[in-house]
Amino acid sequence: MNTHLILPDSSVDVLAVTPRVAKLMIGCGTTRLYDLLNHGELVSYRDGKARKILVASLRDYIGRQLAAEKSKGKPSWTKRATEARTAKKGIRS
Repeated sequence: MNTHLILPDSSVDVLAVTPRVAKLMIGCGTTRLYDLLNHGELVSYRDGKARKILVASLRDYIGRQLAAEKSKGKPSWTKRATEARTAKKGIRS
């Protein structure tokens, strides 16, 4: 891990980060990060030649993902087993 990515003073509120740090923060790759930027899921700006991504937009994105996951609900064991069995047999419901 690069030590220059760690802030020496934790009392500083970071408002924007580079794409390298942003993808580490949300656990995705470069292509996925730029897809999120291109689709308006994350907010960024250019600072000279450098791209900066707002930390608030990263938090909002994670919040939206968690809310979407929660609203989907979890399928019951029986339903998952039935779907797996029908998929294995090639049966369409």
